[in-house]
Amino acid sequence: MHTNAERQDSGTSAPSGMLGAVDPCLPGLRERKKVRTREALLDAALDLFERKGFDATTIEEIAAAADVSPRTFFRYFESKLDLVMARHEAAKAELGDLVAARPADEGPLEAMRHALQDELVGRLGDAAAAREFQVMMTTPSLRNRAREHFYEEEAGLAAAFAARLGRDADDLGARIIAGSVASAVWEVVTRWISEGADVDRLTGMLDDAFDLLAGGFEPPVARRPVARGSRRR
Repeated sequence: MHTNAERQDSGTSAPSGMLGAVDPCLPGLRERKKVRTREALLDAALDLFERKGFDATTIEEIAAAADVSPRTFFRYFESKLDLVMARHEAAKAELGDLVAARPADEGPLEAMRHALQDELVGRLGDAAAAREFQVMMTTPSLRNRAREHFYEEEAGLAAAFAARLGRDADDLGARIIAGSVASAVWEVVTRWISEGADVDRLTGMLDDAFDLLAGGFEPPVARRPVARGSRRR
């Protein structure tokens, strides 16, 4: 027997009449049913991940919560990992490309700041995407995978910074800037998640990080007067 969702997903319908006319809206209807099944799986998985944890949730439980069979699950996703990354992968843009698209008169840090505010803050403004991001960042196995993926983008980011500085793509200075920026952004996102993941706070936290990067890592320190007669060592 098939569940309700699976019957809808199959796209079957009653005979269209004696002449066998084909409903011109049928392909669109079938696609919409597939989208609904996919969204039902994503929503069911997210609820279970938040309630039980990613590692403790089984594919069978996700399928049952979405009112489909495990076999149907695998028609849409290869694994649980695909579920938690689905919305982010669909919306993801390479950081280097985002920086390259910014106005040419912006410096590397300014371009990166605006690119992140437009991309990351905008993406996490979607409630479901923000919830998935929290699951990913609070699950050790997923967090490590996300960190590896994030740092894989450093090369593209360094190339975008080098172009903005008028230097070679493998310029050391551009790579140092890219590494510093990537580390700063990762720390901001980690702290933001641990403090409740309020989207309204994210822009301010990113601004603080980029202000620190732009001003240098140490605040200016007043020089101490050298005592008369003392020698510097």
